[in-house]
Amino acid sequence: MTGELIYRISVIIHVLSAVVWVGGVLFMGMVAVPAAKKLDDSLRRKLLDDLGRRFRPIGWSALGLLVATGIYLMWHWGARVETVIDLSFFEHDHTRNLGYKLVLVVAMLVVSGLHDFWLGPRATREGRSAEEIAGDRKWAGILGRITGILVILIVVLAVFVARPWA
Repeated sequence: MTGELIYRISVIIHVLSAVVWVGGVLFMGMVAVPAAKKLDDSLRRKLLDDLGRRFRPIGWSALGLLVATGIYLMWHWGARVETVIDLSFFEHDHTRNLGYKLVLVVAMLVVSGLHDFWLGPRATREGRSAEEIAGDRKWAGILGRITGILVILIVVLAVFVARPWA
């Protein structure tokens, strides 16, 4: 395969992976969680736990593909370890926007990891006091909202990276 073909395939995989991740985050925050609020506590916990468990491997696989293809795309644009570390890669407008996007991606990975692997499962776990569950649910909701805001900002910055004139 030629370098240009690999680049194009990487862009397609990157965009499709972003669609999966962003779509899942927005679906959970805008559809599943609000709909589940109308259910009794036990059913709500089971539904959100099941949705989270089913989406987690899909979403995190998409994130893995995003990271892998993102690294390749940066390399294709001329990024090298030393130019990323000394920040010289980020001197141009579109790569500066990419740098901002990368900062938000790291923040989103941390927030999402805390939500998906720690707080979310705790909020749906049975056998705990109502106060503990309510507190965990509140913080899981906050982390979920932060993730939603971050993914929207990341998509906006991605547009500025892909279309520097925007």
